[in-house]
Amino acid sequence: MTIKELDKYLKTYTVDELFYKEYYLAKQDPVKLKEFIDKADMKLIKEKKLIVPDIDDVDIMEPYLLIEEYVFEHKKDYHILASKHFRYTPEFTHKHSFFEMIYVYSGKCEQNIMGDKIILKEGDICIVPPDVEHSISVFDDSVVINVIIRSTTFNDTFLEVLSEENILSSFFTKILYTKNYNNYIIFRTNNSDSIRSFMSNIIIESIENQQYSNKILDNFLMILFAHLLRDKKHTVELPQELQKSNKQLTSILTYIQGNYKTVTLEDLSKEFHFSVPYLSKLIKANTGHTFKEMIQTIKLNKAIELLASSDLKIRDISDLIGYEDDNHFIRTFKKVYGVSPNQYRKNIME
Repeated sequence: MTIKELDKYLKTYTVDELFYKEYYLAKQDPVKLKEFIDKADMKLIKEKKLIVPDIDDVDIMEPYLLIEEYVFEHKKDYHILASKHFRYTPEFTHKHSFFEMIYVYSGKCEQNIMGDKIILKEGDICIVPPDVEHSISVFDDSVVINVIIRSTTFNDTFLEVLSEENILSSFFTKILYTKNYNNYIIFRTNNSDSIRSFMSNIIIESIENQQYSNKILDNFLMILFAHLLRDKKHTVELPQELQKSNKQLTSILTYIQGNYKTVTLEDLSKEFHFSVPYLSKLIKANTGHTFKEMIQTIKLNKAIELLASSDLKIRDISDLIGYEDDNHFIRTFKKVYGVSPNQYRKNIME
């Protein structure tokens, strides 16, 4: 697919968009709305899980919480998916278990994030973390792209983003490991040609879904992040300033993530020149978890990724994520998830 073909593809209305546009226009007049509802194809609405608040007997998927496993159900080896936000979709408040990156391909849109109303213009990028309530309005011919980024595998896939001290590493690290974080981050790119090129490549790769597309998408996103930091670092908007006092914490958490297989509190003490008791309290106060709990979570998240995306034996997965005893790994996994690693793998493959 060429850039020109992509542009035509994105600007052409889909069946869902035509339905939503007709619904939107009908809502402007009570008589037309009644006519629309009376002739609505209920079977189609249910099958496609279309959002129609005025038809309250439609049994659609709960729209307020979007789950990562559902979105990646048919692409388990992907960490990123890009798709067009259907124009004229009724605005509804929702949250999700993944990161969402909104890119305005053309036109504009309005975001409402935890009460903050934000206008995004052509070329703007907004990243919304998991569990943040927000809504989006696109009620014209504007084209808005949603890029879904797994949160469960973010640490491993995009570790390089977290390896240096910058505004993105602070943003993501605080979300992944602490209790206090920003509800969004916005990059006003002034419709940068380079950013538009990378975003177009991400969209095309996601649409074409060819061999190695998942790996290519990972690398495209890493390059996009690097360009956002290098080219547009002075056009960033946050709901509140990231605290400078947390820079050391970001470095500590990043070090833990990069060395989770073997790192100990004593290692951290030597690396950052803090006492073990101080580090222990610092981690607990900012993340809500002990050092041991944090390491366990990182290991088990990695285990889940490997169970879903590989045929590795359980003992090999145990060894890869830093467990010396695979029986200990199996017991820990079952205690946290209620099933053994083997059963977990069977469940997600069904």
